[in-house]
Amino acid sequence: MDDLLNKFSEAARIISTNKNLMRESVYYAYVDHLSDINVNDLPEDMQIIYESVEMRLNSTKPPGNVGDEEAGYLAKDILFIADGLKAQCRF
Repeated sequence: MDDLLNKFSEAARIISTNKNLMRESVYYAYVDHLSDINVNDLPEDMQIIYESVEMRLNSTKPPGNVGDEEAGYLAKDILFIADGLKAQCRF
């Protein structure tokens, strides 16, 4: 669980602090920190959220080519998972 928390924490940091466009921040956070995650390693209630982020970023040509509004929703999903993992690690 600590490895997942670290990966999502780093992804959240990129999304929160990167000065690039939101879609670039989301894509770089995914590629650099989240793309090698096995969905089955995540808590069950977070799996579908991660799968939807992964599917959306990989389904475009070129990969990660989403609009700014959609990137904002994907960023919220990534931040939601990061927060959920932090909360679970506290217990």
